[in-house]
Amino acid sequence: MIQRKNSIVFQCPPHDVNQNVRLGTMQLTTNIRPLNDANRLGLDYRHEAAMLPWTSPIIDAHIHIWGLQAARDYFRIADWFGITEAWSQTPLQEVPAIKAAFGDRVHFVAVPDYSKRDDPATFTTKWFDSIEQFADLGAKMIKFWSAPRGRDIHPSMTLDSPERQHAMKIAHGAGMMFMVHIADPDTWFATHYKDSNKYGTKDSQYLALERLLDQYGDVKWLAAHMCGMPENLDRLQQMLDRHPNLYVDTSATKWMVRELSKHGDRLTDFIRHNTGRVLWGTDIVASDGHYKMAGDDQYASRFWAMRTLFETDYDGLSPIVDPDLSMIDPSLPRESVAMLKGIKLDPTTLQSLYYDTTKAVLQ
Repeated sequence: MIQRKNSIVFQCPPHDVNQNVRLGTMQLTTNIRPLNDANRLGLDYRHEAAMLPWTSPIIDAHIHIWGLQAARDYFRIADWFGITEAWSQTPLQEVPAIKAAFGDRVHFVAVPDYSKRDDPATFTTKWFDSIEQFADLGAKMIKFWSAPRGRDIHPSMTLDSPERQHAMKIAHGAGMMFMVHIADPDTWFATHYKDSNKYGTKDSQYLALERLLDQYGDVKWLAAHMCGMPENLDRLQQMLDRHPNLYVDTSATKWMVRELSKHGDRLTDFIRHNTGRVLWGTDIVASDGHYKMAGDDQYASRFWAMRTLFETDYDGLSPIVDPDLSMIDPSLPRESVAMLKGIKLDPTTLQSLYYDTTKAVLQ
């Protein structure tokens, strides 16, 4: 095993030898399963799920289900990991069938149909009409995806665009909460977003968000992916202190594993200090295409990594290939993975993170 740059390990154990590996107080049996980008350690995820210590129900506050079969695959694997409910960003036309099949186990977040992004009305008139249709189907939250790369899709993707502000008025009238994807990883600002004239700086992404948090102070805002700043918990704390209506989720597994693993005790303190404002999520994209990438491992790897991060003292390889590592350092192999360092939260904090906060905030 070779380690570089403190947080990157890129040579995994040989696949022809089963190994019992103890990391912290966890013991894994590696090289049981074929290797793929979602399983560089060869883990039997179903077996490992049964070995994780937490046994109470868990809610996944951030997923994307695209279709009924995808929902069946997601929830089948979710059962291994104790996931009893999920909040899904699902195209409007898919909602009735999934709702009929899974009932109150799945809750829906209103989103545009990004598969029809070439139709400008997808993000304007059709979107405005669909918000009320989502509400009629029971959706309690609307998602505003405002990553800088959204500007390459449609000019309305900035958070404070006139189109977005009109959508907010409709959603507010329907009593919806707001979810937002703001900014992106620091690694992306160092590469994809070097043109700050086009994409803005990372700091500039938050100006509109803070204005709108004040404007809609009576609305609960859920900022996905640790508000886009898992790299800087101190700054995130300042935002939470300024805006009592702001909540965050832990979704985007590769990003969170890479960055949150670096914080150690600071992450533990942050989550405890913000009990009631941090929700657990994976950001699994459940679709036929994503499932074909690695089968069950595609979803199981995310559940395993995100539970291992918070409830164990595991200190070793992430099983998931992280493309951002070789993007930042082209000398690294494509199969590079980050280190995953668990913080083993106490049961009271885990109960809040995994279940109670999501129940209280979103329902």
